[in-house]
Order: sequence, then structure tokens, then C-alpha cells
Amino acid sequence: MSIESAVRTMLTGYGSLTVPDDRITHGYRLQSSALPAITFELDQTQYESIATNSDPLQSATVELRLIANTSAEALSYETAIRGAIRTGTFNSIVFRAVVLQGRQLESPVVADGDEAQPAQLMFRFDVYYR
Repeated sequence: MSIESAVRTMLTGYGSLTVPDDRITHGYRLQSSALPAITFELDQTQYESIATNSDPLQSATVELRLIANTSAEALSYETAIRGAIRTGTFNSIVFRAVVLQGRQLESPVVADGDEAQPAQLMFRFDVYYR
């Protein structure tokens, strides 16, 4: 299994996150899909020497975006997303630690046609896994 599929399983398996499974995607969001939706990307993966035995941990930096129609709607998902970002075993990959680096809210851009942008609540976190 891949770290990307493990992150997706972590998100889809959290019951309080009410975004439908088909709207949680890696790397893209179909422009015609309904909102809210979640996209995520892995910025980097590397080996770490912080393991307690000879088997080093790997790490990945994840950027997650909750996309919604309004800022208020995006913010209403913050608690659920913080709960979904957690340790555990996902697709046989063990997340030993998850460190939230921060979050940022981008307000929607109100405009005509394709210049309009939905609100985005972005989270950046590191996953240490084996």
C-alpha cells in the first residue's frame, strides 16, 4: 500500500467527517463536483533517524484542503478534520505520530464565471509512519 492511500483511508474512516467518500481525493478536485470536498497532496517523503530501534520511521508532509462554498461552512469542518488527522493503522501502514503544523483559511472570491473561487480551509501536517 502507498502512503497516499493510507492518508485517504485515515480521512474516509473518520465517522465525524461528513464529507462523502467520493469527494475526498488525492491531488485534484473535479470542478463540477459538489461541495464540500477535500483534496490532499504529499509534499515530500523521507526517512527519519528518530526511531527507537534499527527500523527508521518515514515521514511525509501533507497539505489538506477542505473546499466549501463559504468561509463559515469551511470553518464548520475544522473540528472534524482535526479529529480525522490522527495516529493509527491505515491500509497496513502504521502512523506513529501526526504533527499539525498549522492551518489557514482562504476566503471565497466572488466573481463572474470561472474567476469565482470557493473558500478553502488548509491544513499542513507531518505524518511519521512505518
